[in-house]
Amino acid sequence: MEAFLPVGVALSLLTVSAFFAASEAALFSLGPEDQENAGPRAKQLLEHPRDLLVSVLLGNLVVNLVFFALVPRLAAGAGWSPLAAAAVALLAIVLCGEILPKTLGLRAPRAVARFTALPLAAVVQILAPARRAANAVIEVILRALGEAGKPEQGITTEALAEVLERSAGEDLLADEADLLAEIVELDSIRVREIMTPRVDITALDLAAEDASPAISQAIEERRSWLPVVDGGIDRVLGCVKVRDLLRWPERPVDQLVMPVKFVPEVASALDLLDTFREDRTSEAVVVDEWGGTAGIVTVEDVFEELVGDLRTEEEGRRPAVVPLGEGRFRVSGQLSIRDWNELFGRKLVPREFETVAGLVLALLGRMPRAGDRVSAGGLELVVNEMRGRRVHEVDLRVLREEER
Repeated sequence: MEAFLPVGVALSLLTVSAFFAASEAALFSLGPEDQENAGPRAKQLLEHPRDLLVSVLLGNLVVNLVFFALVPRLAAGAGWSPLAAAAVALLAIVLCGEILPKTLGLRAPRAVARFTALPLAAVVQILAPARRAANAVIEVILRALGEAGKPEQGITTEALAEVLERSAGEDLLADEADLLAEIVELDSIRVREIMTPRVDITALDLAAEDASPAISQAIEERRSWLPVVDGGIDRVLGCVKVRDLLRWPERPVDQLVMPVKFVPEVASALDLLDTFREDRTSEAVVVDEWGGTAGIVTVEDVFEELVGDLRTEEEGRRPAVVPLGEGRFRVSGQLSIRDWNELFGRKLVPREFETVAGLVLALLGRMPRAGDRVSAGGLELVVNEMRGRRVHEVDLRVLREEER
């Protein structure tokens, strides 16, 4: 009987190791809907994923160490060499303690999670002191790597983009995949690419005696708010709703001013959406690296990046690209280089230029004039129209091989 005791203990330890492996695979593979169906205990465990993971790994580590400590005694009882016993033990742990239970956990995650949640919750409580010590060590390492304090992420945007691309290829998603891919791409789009630049900002000066011109311009541009400045666009004090100016025309502007959010131009559009959600706002002033006003941005600008211009042609907005025939196009000076590349599949220039107007300005090396002509990337660009100091429209022509 005594000879069978180590074998029984080893099998029990192997079962516990399989329990940890199956529960880890099942719980961490649950989606939001699966978490709801897996029961309240499983959902509660997943509210603290790091504590859960550290507890599972610590428990499994202890079990495996005790299991391998029994190997010499098992080898002596069976008359095996220590090396042969170690090989069998390793094979048993890999197959029965890892691969098989994790496969089961991935195939039936809700059932396994529901079955293992209660005992696993007890393990999490028992290992709390050891887990706190392990977490302290983890924090020291993360701080040394510069990762401490960052939120835990369940999936990277790169991984999500790969999943969406594969799903679209398998016809699992159609237009939904395209839209979700655009959402993922928001993480790589800078605010400066979608903002209204400072030269196009209609602002209301705090000292203005008559707000009517600014109100009329805002209504024409279909804007619901105006930045309020003190003597210049780089001194933004806040913002004012156009409806408030119309409702209380007799009130001084400073009584209607509300705080406005400032965001850096290098922030991603995805971070901008998070800012809007957290602050319960829909507009912000964009600042450059020197603290000056670079532009303004709204939640509508982000949505237009996803689904296109929200305003119809009947509302008076000309398309950014107008085909003229025979490889010729008339484009807005504010057309972004990224949009050009997406529309025409042509890598026009590196991304250091944000717009076609910026490209023309850089190639000329001076202020453009109507009729100026430059070439880049197998294209001829002709300044068609200037508005003040801005390049409003540019005519593009694809050069023939002999012209390049």
